Amino acid sequence: MIKILFTYPQALPHETRLIENLMNEEWDFLHVQKPDYSRDELINFLELIPQYHHKIILHNHRDLIKEFDLAGVNLNRRDMAELSFEDELTSACDIRDFCVKNGRIMIKGIQPDLVTFTAQNFRDIESLPFHTDYVFYSSSNIDLSSSINDPEILQSFLIQTNKKVIAMGEVNNDQIKIFEELGFDGYAMLGGIWEKYFTFVETIQ
Repeated sequence: MIKILFTYPQALPHETRLIENLMNEEWDFLHVQKPDYSRDELINFLELIPQYHHKIILHNHRDLIKEFDLAGVNLNRRDMAELSFEDELTSACDIRDFCVKNGRIMIKGIQPDLVTFTAQNFRDIESLPFHTDYVFYSSSNIDLSSSINDPEILQSFLIQTNKKVIAMGEVNNDQIKIFEELGFDGYAMLGGIWEKYFTFVETIQ
């Protein structure tokens, strides 16, 4: 299964050292999601972890993928409102933040190596008008004890879709086996995994 680590959304003391410690656990990709970071702050952050640039997917200031030769970008439902298509406007893909050209996402004229998407439901996944390398489906939508979220319906969708789908959220070790049995292609851990590393910060201060 694909293993994906998300950064903590807020800045942390010695954060890049924490990332180095975590990435030693062989995560496939590092999603850098820093919604409050300015462009300069994100540049400074990226400069401190050059050894992981080939694994980094950006969620904001996405045009930095070219400057740092990063792995790719992540889009979400809000970004769809800004999406344009090559035939809608002359040279749209050269000036627009997000543009679809031949079924591929372009970021200000740059085609990322990898494109991922954060979905809220099955319809989001199936209606995407561009290629994705994988999409996230929130584990908070997965209640194996609820008839509303029937695991058989979820499993059927995961079998039938041609997209790679990653379970995202506060994933724990017990759930990983369940997600694999359901047919997910991987899992992504968010803020919860950082909690056990907060004590590490105290030891190096």
